[in-house]
Amino acid sequence: MRVRKVHRTVLGLGLAAVLVAGCATGTDGPQPESSTDRASAAEQTTDINPVDVSELRDGGQLRIPVDALPTNYNPLQVNGARVVTWQLAEAILPSAFRDGADGQHTLADDFFSSIELTSDSPQVVTYTIADDAVWSNGRALSWEDLASQAAALSGDDPAYEGYSSVGYSSIASVERGAADREAVVTFAEPFAEWQGLFNLIVPQEITGDPETFNSGWLAEPTITSGPFVVERIDDAAKTVIVERNPDWWADTPPLENISFIALDASARADALANGEIDIYPIGGDIDLYTRAQSIPGVEIRQATERRAGQLTFNGAPGAVLADEQVRVAIAQAIDPAAITDILLGEIVPGAEPVGNHILPPPDAGYVDNSDVAPFDREAAEQALDAAGWTLDGEERARDGVDLNLRLLVQNTPVGTTVSGVIRDQLAAIGVGVTTISVSPDQFYDDNLLPGNFDIAAFEWTKSASPFAHDRPVFQEVVGDDFGSNFGRIYIPEIDALYDEGLAELDVDRRNEIANRIDVLAWEHAHHLPTYPDSGAYAVRTELANYGARGLGSYGFENAGWLP
Repeated sequence: MRVRKVHRTVLGLGLAAVLVAGCATGTDGPQPESSTDRASAAEQTTDINPVDVSELRDGGQLRIPVDALPTNYNPLQVNGARVVTWQLAEAILPSAFRDGADGQHTLADDFFSSIELTSDSPQVVTYTIADDAVWSNGRALSWEDLASQAAALSGDDPAYEGYSSVGYSSIASVERGAADREAVVTFAEPFAEWQGLFNLIVPQEITGDPETFNSGWLAEPTITSGPFVVERIDDAAKTVIVERNPDWWADTPPLENISFIALDASARADALANGEIDIYPIGGDIDLYTRAQSIPGVEIRQATERRAGQLTFNGAPGAVLADEQVRVAIAQAIDPAAITDILLGEIVPGAEPVGNHILPPPDAGYVDNSDVAPFDREAAEQALDAAGWTLDGEERARDGVDLNLRLLVQNTPVGTTVSGVIRDQLAAIGVGVTTISVSPDQFYDDNLLPGNFDIAAFEWTKSASPFAHDRPVFQEVVGDDFGSNFGRIYIPEIDALYDEGLAELDVDRRNEIANRIDVLAWEHAHHLPTYPDSGAYAVRTELANYGARGLGSYGFENAGWLP
């Protein structure tokens, strides 16, 4: 194996961003240990115990709990577009760019030696693939992989069940450049967030035909390329294990292997205390937070993430919330500040609810536009009265039918807490709630995707390319194609603004357009942003270069154990 020796360090991480609010630890009880010489959590974009890779122990394993194993290991297929699939994919698949510690796109130089905008009119981007980059079947990464992926995700063939065609539909051609390892991508129209394309990349053997693209990786990813390869998938133990790629051409990762273990949130504190896992996300779970403070050899790491809770409203034809007047009233009857305080009050004191549908709080263009449709119980009651849903005893009814909404949540402590707050808040205006609490592995495919809900509570993870990433959330529903618009609510004015924003190369003007979209999303109650994720993790103190990644990538190739 040829190894390209590059001095790699994760020191010198940017420390400019500020946490959503507060500090990493509470004020009562024993305090968790802290990494020495670490800047305060309120000043940094990551909290990963940064150590030069050369100083880490060679070998060891990292055991990470996840909510559920992927139902499709193709991260570009609509059912594979899950956090767990993308997390795993970062270890085993190529990408053009990764998210840097500052949240900006950074060249993935193990896979590409350069990616340059080589023409503005027409817009042309030239991708030069690293000389040694190969797939696990021995085939070199080539321009044809990019061409095949662009064609599959273009939207031209509806048989491909891609997560999103945004950006790929703007490509006029992908051609061979000076060699097989050079791809010349020409756009038919300007596409501002071009750096978000080809993140991630799957091989042409998967994108070559719709059937293979949609179902070829249901059981496992068969052809990969990255610092790790899949060692085995144990469905009975609900575990995916990846190990060092023996043919990896860059620096050998410190870790020998990584296990992704499907584990209920309620079992994670005991598993960490018993030495069965090495980290767990705390989120808004106060029990997990409290337990982490008392586990020897464990510390809490915290950094702002692009992840936040939200409520999706079902506005499909025939649904009670298809009536916009009723939907807006329900949105205004729910208080995101109360949800945030109850979930995060002890974990991140002073945390504020998320006030933007498009840009997360860490983003430079973020504006809190929630005053467009603020929490207002009186306004909600008046709107429901005007819509004919009047009080009949303790619950509202119209034409003899009670106003009772199905609230879909995951049966986790956070899901239980959120559902309880929402139920109480809606009961205060005479709206009944029937809670549908399901396991995480039943939440998406069995309930969210088919629309078995009136309100669905879950978390969105945002992207460094907000226009391209979020457009499927607002896309028009055509037949069975709703993208990520799980509530089936379509607002034509937002669609037009997305066209404008995706073609706008000036960042400031693009942010202005994003906030115009956000105002419309508040006006029409497309969905309701609620609490920011705490960004807090319980982590073994000896684990380096991993933990609270903030706005950056997971960085599996750098993670390891102190000697």
